[in-house]
Amino acid sequence: MTTYSEHSQQRGRAQIVRHAQSQIRTFLDEIKNGTRNYQTVASLDAQIAQEYRGRCILELLQNAHDALANAMPDDPRRISFVLTTDPDPVLLIGNSGLPFRHEDFKGICQLAQSPKDPNESVGNKGLGFRSVLEVSGRPEIWSTTPAGSDTCFAFRFDPAAVDQVAEAAQELKQRGLHARSPFDLDCPLVDWSRDQLDQYRRHLAEGIDAAQKARKFLSPYSIPLPADWMPSAVRRLLDEEHATVVRLPLDGGRMLAQQEAVQSVKAQLEALRNARAVIFLEHLAALVVEIDGERRVLNRTVDSKASPAGDSRTRQRRLRVSTTAMAPGDACTRQFRVWTRVVGGDDDPKGAENIRAAVKHLPNRWPDVRQATLGVAVEDASSSAEGVFVIFLPTEKTTGTGAHVNAPFYGSLDRREIDFHERYNELLLEAVLDLCLDAVHGLAVGQPKRWRARAILDILSSLTVVGGEHWPLIAKLSERAAERDRPLDDQALILCDDGWRTPMEARVMPDIDGDDPIGADRWRESAGFAVVSKKLDGRKDAVRELINKLEGEPDPTHAEWIHTIERMARWVRGRESNLDWNDFLCSLLDALPMDLRSTPRHGPDPLADARFLPTGDARLVASSSTKLFFQPVQGIDDVADLVEDVPAALRERVAFLHPDVQTQEEGRNTEVQGFLASRFALSPRREEILRNVVVPSLPSLPAPHGSSEADRCAAILGWTLKLLGDEPPDTLMQQLGKLPVACNAGWRPMVEAAFGPGWPNRLGPHLRLLANQLPGGAAERLNATMLLPPDDERWRGIKEGYGDLFARAGVVAGLRPLAANVSFDMNGHWQPLPDAPAATPKELWSDWFEAVKGDVRPPYIRSFKYEFRVQLLSEIHYLEKLKPSGYLALSRLILASLSRWNSGWESVNIQKAHGQSWSKRVVSPLKHWMRTLAWLHR
Repeated sequence: MTTYSEHSQQRGRAQIVRHAQSQIRTFLDEIKNGTRNYQTVASLDAQIAQEYRGRCILELLQNAHDALANAMPDDPRRISFVLTTDPDPVLLIGNSGLPFRHEDFKGICQLAQSPKDPNESVGNKGLGFRSVLEVSGRPEIWSTTPAGSDTCFAFRFDPAAVDQVAEAAQELKQRGLHARSPFDLDCPLVDWSRDQLDQYRRHLAEGIDAAQKARKFLSPYSIPLPADWMPSAVRRLLDEEHATVVRLPLDGGRMLAQQEAVQSVKAQLEALRNARAVIFLEHLAALVVEIDGERRVLNRTVDSKASPAGDSRTRQRRLRVSTTAMAPGDACTRQFRVWTRVVGGDDDPKGAENIRAAVKHLPNRWPDVRQATLGVAVEDASSSAEGVFVIFLPTEKTTGTGAHVNAPFYGSLDRREIDFHERYNELLLEAVLDLCLDAVHGLAVGQPKRWRARAILDILSSLTVVGGEHWPLIAKLSERAAERDRPLDDQALILCDDGWRTPMEARVMPDIDGDDPIGADRWRESAGFAVVSKKLDGRKDAVRELINKLEGEPDPTHAEWIHTIERMARWVRGRESNLDWNDFLCSLLDALPMDLRSTPRHGPDPLADARFLPTGDARLVASSSTKLFFQPVQGIDDVADLVEDVPAALRERVAFLHPDVQTQEEGRNTEVQGFLASRFALSPRREEILRNVVVPSLPSLPAPHGSSEADRCAAILGWTLKLLGDEPPDTLMQQLGKLPVACNAGWRPMVEAAFGPGWPNRLGPHLRLLANQLPGGAAERLNATMLLPPDDERWRGIKEGYGDLFARAGVVAGLRPLAANVSFDMNGHWQPLPDAPAATPKELWSDWFEAVKGDVRPPYIRSFKYEFRVQLLSEIHYLEKLKPSGYLALSRLILASLSRWNSGWESVNIQKAHGQSWSKRVVSPLKHWMRTLAWLHR
């Protein structure tokens, strides 16, 4: 540290006095000349204090940081803020950098006359120091002697200085050229000629009150006063290797009451304790913030890394900000990843020219800018916080992501806002976007580490906003990436369990409760999709946001869920743990999204084809192909004894839920039971099994004897008869009638069959006798539908005694009319005659037609298509070919079965097929023939 000697103090004091004296002379010259620049400066002082309201701490930090830029190599690079509020509130700001030089002293005393190079310094407008006027009206600066100099500056500003100027103006009026400077009694107040003094007095005679002008308009902050007595707190900071200390008595300045000033400074210092305030202050090593003895130190450490891809103007670094505090629990270390790039300058002439063209219209020293240092930083933390745009110190403009973006933007005076429509800012923003994209690309091609994955998300992913809008950095990045022919949605940017994946592939695993019986890790291992890594659990919202923004789908698709569920079910089936199927289904309900957990209101069930339902016989079935029933309860459900006896022919169609699955708890249905009952499992009732399993399992009928289909029919019928029991209700008969029975020509549905010989009291012999006397085709049809005798081996062991049940289900003891559809064209006169159905004699058909055509007169002249359904009994067509025994058999068969014929056989309803409806009911052909033919044996 350089000295603070008496000699250097005296030299500094002399320069301070000379500057103060020059400011008085400048003011008096303006009074003499009738100009008013002093009013402008005073007005700007007040305006700046207002514009910088609430920002003075950041401005002081900026000034202190600039002093570190040219510090000696062994400099501790420290900045300290020390606030004491009792008895008199005072803020001290110390830095260890380059002490005040003469040009620095002049720059701080003259508004907008900063000596700083805008290509090197954070602050270069020469306005920031005036921000302290919001909280302090009497700032002081104590600085040591720079190396190679013999001058140090210790000076202060005091509003009372304008009173001294006012008094000097009065003295000049009275004493003329004999008036002395109030700051140096050995120095004349002015160096005017007699004529100039006369000119000054003439202005006063015209009504100009110089003293009043001084008190009302002159800025005291352009008039430095020597600081003669050094407070002990200042001395302590200087002894601690600080080169310069700014002392601010917190009296409220021109803007605030004293207490308001103290609270404002406290709030700003608290914010300064946040590590993000020092991210881009590359010359800083330690920031001390002390409030009433409570001291915190932010130690800033940078680990440099090689420049990516050999780019000497770009650096990737790791920044650690360690906070030490009086309370050990408050100590912490935060880690940031920082990418910086220099644009323009001697090494980038094209960039320098672009900057020159973009800044030439800007004020102050902006047209001198030729290079810019850009930066992007993200924090390596479990969750991301909102990023901001930074002009080396944070602005109030958010980036919309977790990334902090730094550049020497042309911002508002207080650097709260940035106009990105400004040409220079647009140029910098484009360069920042390139830096971000290059950083992302470098991260994604590296090893799949946690910090890399987090950093990519923080740079790219928008954060959720409540009640406001973010600046759309992600949108700009997407556009820029597309312009560079490297669209973000095509890049593997998201870390999954199996490595980097594109936003189109990555899926977010739903949250699994910690007490889940299977556990989140096992679900991840069984996932049928690329699962976003657990390393990003603190950024799930960011992952979703990024995938959505890049038009991906963050949640697994239905197909992916099915794959996952099936894999998990197979794992449970082959498990070596204590898990059971109830654990699996409970865990499944926790894992499934709501749209798959609930019964779909419309359309097919997306889980219908998923083979995950556990059965008692160690299978995994899908509800679309296998009907699953809850495990029957012994003694309550009448199918309980048949669970273990399901024939192979039905095994693919029917299954019973594994007994591990708990469907009742304390007399109530469990959640698992509700999930299964609504979509996948049925109650083990005979009717449900018959309708949903047995009938859909039937092969195509008729099934020839000796075929595998015949074996299937026998097995299904035998198991179903056991299922129905001794006295099945009539409600089951309609479904039972669809089951096959063994007929002469193969297995046919019961509703198409008739009892043949061997079935006692079922007219089987009469049916065989009739069939033997009918001509070929008719006999063949009748023989084909006759049941085989009950002792025929082709019944496959089905015992006798089912005659009554077969009759209830539809097997007829006698003859069964067969239905036929008739379609024909007809006009109002019924022309022509409809064609007779197959195997119906034309003369008999014509006879019926002649009998009814007079009753059928459509009210249409034009010909239209008509249709009707008719039931026919072909056996009565062959009366003339029968012997007496066959004639008798026919009569008995008709009389026995007539009462069981389907209703409607007695009439037909002829109706118009299209257009305006019309119909007419007439006597049926069968009833007409029953009336007119001699079928009844006498």
